[in-house]
Formats: sequence, structure tokens, C-alpha cells
Amino acid sequence: MELQVNRWGNSLAVRLPSALAKDLGLTEGSTLSPQQLGERLLAVGQDDWGAVVTRRRELLARIRKLHKDMPQTQPIPKDELSRY
Repeated sequence: MELQVNRWGNSLAVRLPSALAKDLGLTEGSTLSPQQLGERLLAVGQDDWGAVVTRRRELLARIRKLHKDMPQTQPIPKDELSRY
């Protein structure tokens, strides 16, 4: 999906298609919180969505925590893998 950026007074604006707004539960007056993640990457979250991962560091920290909490298993021998 591509969205076009247009001028709205002295600001720039993006129009959301009605189907997308409906899917996201947005109505007139909804508040969105944009955050820049990089030079060309933008995340937009709605305040009442709860915790939205908006930074790579937060995402990596969550992944590392999940990895740390995973149970350790025994390694599978290489000849065992070749059977499949």
C-alpha cells in the first residue's frame, strides 16, 4: 500500500484509506503517536493499543529475554539431521 503525502496548511498530511482506518479501529479524533525509527522508517502507534514496540533496542531486549527463558535442549548430531 502506498500513501501520498499532501500539504495541509503549513504541515504535511497522509490520508488513510477508510478500509485501513476501519481495520485499525480509528475514528475521527483518534490520536496517533508517530516515532522515527531510522532515516526512512516510521512507526505509528495508537496510545490505547498498549505497549507498542517502537525501537529496535526494545525489540532486541524482548527477543533476548525470550531466548534466555527458553529451555536448553541437547544438540542433534549431524548424521541424525541427514536422515530427514
